[in-house]
Amino acid sequence: MRVGPRIDYKALRKVNAETARLAVLEYLKTNGRNISDAARAFGINRSVVYDILRKQQEGDMRDRSRVPKHQPNKTAPEIEDRVVKAKNKTRMGSRRLSIYLKKYEGLSVPAGTIRHILRRNRKRLDHPPLRGRSRRPKREFVDWYSAKVFEVVQIDLKYIRDQKALTREQILHLDRFAIPNYQWSALDVNSRFKLIAYSRQRSWTNGLCFYLWVIAWLRSHGVTAQIVFTVDNGEEFGGKSWLKVKELRKLIAGFGCRLIQNRKGHPEENAHVERSHRTDDDEFYKPKALQLCSEQDLLEQATDYIYYYNNAREHSSLDYQTPFEHLIQQQPEIDHNIRFVQPLILDDVSVALGPWSGYNVLAQHHATISSPPSTGRTTPLIQVSRGSANTVSVSATSWGVVIRPPGLYSVAFFMYSSYPGIARSAGVSVTPGCRQLTQIPRGASSIASWRVWLSNALLAAETAP
Repeated sequence: MRVGPRIDYKALRKVNAETARLAVLEYLKTNGRNISDAARAFGINRSVVYDILRKQQEGDMRDRSRVPKHQPNKTAPEIEDRVVKAKNKTRMGSRRLSIYLKKYEGLSVPAGTIRHILRRNRKRLDHPPLRGRSRRPKREFVDWYSAKVFEVVQIDLKYIRDQKALTREQILHLDRFAIPNYQWSALDVNSRFKLIAYSRQRSWTNGLCFYLWVIAWLRSHGVTAQIVFTVDNGEEFGGKSWLKVKELRKLIAGFGCRLIQNRKGHPEENAHVERSHRTDDDEFYKPKALQLCSEQDLLEQATDYIYYYNNAREHSSLDYQTPFEHLIQQQPEIDHNIRFVQPLILDDVSVALGPWSGYNVLAQHHATISSPPSTGRTTPLIQVSRGSANTVSVSATSWGVVIRPPGLYSVAFFMYSSYPGIARSAGVSVTPGCRQLTQIPRGASSIASWRVWLSNALLAAETAP
């Protein structure tokens, strides 16, 4: 009677080929070296058992090399050495390395051959290529419904000249008067409170400036929660550049903020701010586009609109409360002046300075304010120091952000704004708003820097008759 296979030789060989062959040899010792019985027991052919016996005689139970014994077209070892040496020197890819060897070393080797040489000599490379394609880590889950006020802020960029929203006549009117192309939006998912700014260009510098402006506005008005910014993959927000995203996260971490990039092609992950852009079209740009004849008109109209959006417009998602009413209900201690948001033109305050042009919002010019010193607001100075510089927070008569990258210049960015018809009380009116960038040498201390800032930037007020 034939006995079926009791040991799966193929499965054992996948684990360890040498162990599988030794198991066959041990079984032959127990059955009187019966080749047929051993083959049946392991489910293999008798030729395999004879091959195992030959390998025992040779004294090597490992798998034999599958390399052909005769290789007439194999690249000579000295040529392979030159290819590996050139690869370690230049770190070029196979195609560029083929051109380099032919041009500078007089060696003609096809790119495909170089690829095979580098694969065979992988262990000899100083910088071996990564196996497989690196993937971006999975997006962190953001819980909108349990987030408190300003714990999750969605940021997005809107193209104002949207052909689906505006007519051809309106778009041509905006072009004729050179109205900025882009609206930058930051919206709190809890209260729907919104901040907006404008820019002529869609650039990383303007994006960095918008980040800092939003942070400075929120922190200076009593927002203390850790802020999570969710953004899409636009280059103006960091995009695919790991260097930009890494440095941006490092920068905003000093202000108690984090950055989460949405998955590519998933606008629903910024659903709240995307939906607010439709409201902007329906209630602002469509009825007001033909009335905008200058950037100043845009800023004045946008100031009125964003005040209406945050303080007068009822939102169904907030049980028909306004964003500011909901905000005060959730966080009563917040500074009520936060509702007086005034948009700005980012191109006027974002400038390029440093080793990467356009990557840093750093002051490159000086501006002065000739208003007489008078009463001012008292809010904390927000400051971040990097390198060996120390961080000092002091009370001041204005708010701002100071950045101290090692070896570069520091920046003091701040904005004063007047709100005619809004910020008038007790016969006192604020002078017209102004914006300024102050350039401070890196070596100056925080106190000295603030004195320079304060001497040129006092908020002036005058008594009305």
